[in-house]
Amino acid sequence: MGLPRYRKVLLLEAALWLSLAWVLVRAVPFRYWSRWLGHQAAGEADMSEASRDIRVKDICWSISTISRLMRNRYTCLMLAMTAQWMMHRRHISCCLVLGALTCNREQRLSLKAHAWVRDATGVVLGDLGESYVPISSFMRRYPASSSSRDNQRNN
Repeated sequence: MGLPRYRKVLLLEAALWLSLAWVLVRAVPFRYWSRWLGHQAAGEADMSEASRDIRVKDICWSISTISRLMRNRYTCLMLAMTAQWMMHRRHISCCLVLGALTCNREQRLSLKAHAWVRDATGVVLGDLGESYVPISSFMRRYPASSSSRDNQRNN
């Protein structure tokens, strides 16, 4: 409870977006809500022209904290959707990436899916350290704001 007010607000926002993501993923077919994720592109989109924003760290912290408090009941897709929506509200350019990895367990091939979020600096949420192959990206790009340019110069 000794957290600053802005962090409490971020935690509440993350909890609300995670709840919406949970309902959508569990109850509504992907084709109906995927357009809310941004512009779709094949593979992993290049985010090198996007500006870096220091608020991303706090956004990812809030999502990870709520997920941990809820005993990790949210999937990587739900976490990535929440991060992208929270970044979108703040006009932070980002990319939600859907990827796959083939595994050979006990002489049976299986496919593992994963979702992660990238910004100008790289993967900000969902990095597992495994070599997932990007299948599709959902991008949201915004012109660099003066505050994000100032943050980029200061870091």
